[in-house]
Amino acid sequence: MDTEKLQLRANFFASLDDPATLMRLLDFLPNVYAYAKNSNGQFVAGNRSWLKMRGFTSVDEVTGKTDRELHPLYWALQYQEEDRRVIDSGCELAEQVWLVPSGDGKLSTFISTKIPLRDKSGAVIGIAGVMYSTDNNDASTGQPDPIGRATTLIARRYGGPLSVAEIAKAVGLSSSQLNRRFRTKFQIPPSEYLQRVRIHQASRLLTETDAPISEVALDTGFFDQAHLTRTFRRWMGMTPTEFRRSVK
Repeated sequence: MDTEKLQLRANFFASLDDPATLMRLLDFLPNVYAYAKNSNGQFVAGNRSWLKMRGFTSVDEVTGKTDRELHPLYWALQYQEEDRRVIDSGCELAEQVWLVPSGDGKLSTFISTKIPLRDKSGAVIGIAGVMYSTDNNDASTGQPDPIGRATTLIARRYGGPLSVAEIAKAVGLSSSQLNRRFRTKFQIPPSEYLQRVRIHQASRLLTETDAPISEVALDTGFFDQAHLTRTFRRWMGMTPTEFRRSVK
């Protein structure tokens, strides 16, 4: 873009009374959740859908709050770590798959994108994020599609032995069909989806209970404590013991 066009754009946005007015456009998009935070992780904006999902009616109620005030600590830590990656790198983080706990304890799948926000000098001063919920219903019938049935099955049986072949058979697909449909819908294979569910549930138990880590491992579908520790470190950047200490 040439200098004249850059200046035209800069002058227009600089003349806006409140740049956050643009956020109102996102109020009219169904199932789209948008927000912005400063570099300290404090929320400064959110569209109507995002506010409603978080239990607020106005942006004033959430302004200044952080993820630790809105989410369970084990979940807030992951959000904050991802924010820090965007701020430190100055690069967007697009189409990340998040399994988010809803009020009834189930996991909902969201596709999330975050971008850095810069001031006029080019310094990163925060992040803006947008996410949308994936719909597990077939558009024509309104009934759960095979992938919806697969995620429901995983939610019920993550604590025991469960293979991709078993999941595929239960929903009437071949393993290759299941893998292909999962990648199309979630950008990850069903094996990774299952692993994320198990890590989420292990994180919850480590936070909310004093159960031995060996017991947590068996309750969330891992072979033993060593298996949980290896997998947990890969996903969370710390061992289950270190994680439990950080959230207590």
